[in-house]
Amino acid sequence: MGEKERKKEQKSLNWGLVIVKVICFLVVVELVLLTAFIVYRMIGKAGLEKHAGKLRAAHQAGIQSLQSRLNEDGQEEALALAEGQIAYQGKIYEYNDEILTFLCLGIDSRQDIKKEKTPGEGGQADTIILVVLNQKDKTLKIINISRDTITKIKRYDTAGLYLYEDDAQLALQYAYGDGREKSCELMEEAVSYLFYGIPIHGYAAVDIRAVSELNDAVGGVEVTVIEDLSRFTPDLTLGNTLTLTGRQALHYVQERQVETEETGSNNLRMERQKQYVLAFFSKVKQETKKNITLPITLFGTASRHMITSITADQAAYLSTIALECSFSDEDMLSVPGTVEQGEIYEEFYIDEQAFYDLIINVFYREADP
Repeated sequence: MGEKERKKEQKSLNWGLVIVKVICFLVVVELVLLTAFIVYRMIGKAGLEKHAGKLRAAHQAGIQSLQSRLNEDGQEEALALAEGQIAYQGKIYEYNDEILTFLCLGIDSRQDIKKEKTPGEGGQADTIILVVLNQKDKTLKIINISRDTITKIKRYDTAGLYLYEDDAQLALQYAYGDGREKSCELMEEAVSYLFYGIPIHGYAAVDIRAVSELNDAVGGVEVTVIEDLSRFTPDLTLGNTLTLTGRQALHYVQERQVETEETGSNNLRMERQKQYVLAFFSKVKQETKKNITLPITLFGTASRHMITSITADQAAYLSTIALECSFSDEDMLSVPGTVEQGEIYEEFYIDEQAFYDLIINVFYREADP
């Protein structure tokens, strides 16, 4: 082999080594990034569990309270129960710790949700939803809770000093906080109590006016109007099918016919909200196929109108699960009950037996023998 051939071979070997080193470097970088992302997700998951842990004592007390109520209503008491277990209709259940539960609130307020407010002036929680994410089964359920649900809430004076606790509409609990984190924490406690102490892993309160911007960011949402709202917007006549623009979307999910003689105006609004949420998510999936950055745009839009306990690392963990979850009309649930006309406002009273079924089916699993 001549000198020229040896140099050519050596040069080829050198380039081969460079390529190998580059590949090794890229593999190492990928492993580091992957490890960092996994750690980031793990930190996010730990943060969610820590948030829920604040209500751990309430959860244990809630389990005992639920069992006591079931016993009062004729459930079997003869079954041997371990700590944290519940006997229901002849079977033993335990809380499903694969579940992550989030409280989502739509706030009716004319003021900036980002600014702290005097107790009593922070608006009310017009929309109250629990989002239930099963990490193992990759399922997603949404539970709509009537704003008029009568339950225990905490009252505070304008200086933020605790006064007393009594039964009132759930939506009012938000108003007794600061219109920000304190209000959300009070709502967390109230909703957890209502659901017999279930852990809540995070909250997000959004100014209801954000609906207009989010609606337009996906190019509008098509619905067939199920309740005549033409007094608010002419196109919102019963049976009309249209693609909602920003202002129309806001009217469709926010307004209710409180002036009518019939009770249940909020139930009708909840049906519209359910219809809109399903259509909105369907549109998001459709538009994301065209523009994969759309979810980031929507989160940025919502952030301008949102108070949330969910951090970036927690969001990273949740996004990887949520993208794999199934979701359909059957996964949109409502707390069962009846509406009665109070002295001034409508009042929603829970159907306890049906509520037991919902809680057991969504938040519990049958215990191993």
